Amino acid sequence: APVVFMAGAYLGGNRYHLSFEPVVDFAEVPVDQREAQVNQALAQYVGLLERHCCEAPYNWFNFYDFWKPAP
Repeated sequence: APVVFMAGAYLGGNRYHLSFEPVVDFAEVPVDQREAQVNQALAQYVGLLERHCCEAPYNWFNFYDFWKPAP
């Protein structure tokens, strides 16, 4: 199955920029090469995430109370 990286950036008002970038299609990877391909895909994913975070470092959202007070 293909793995696609998706990122959305809020541009203000009702405007957003969506990015979709293919990472890997494991259906085309021989079983004996999957571990190496997973490691390569992970490195690519981290690079894409890093690039998008650097482009818009304050443009992110969590679906839980990330900054809740400590007990």
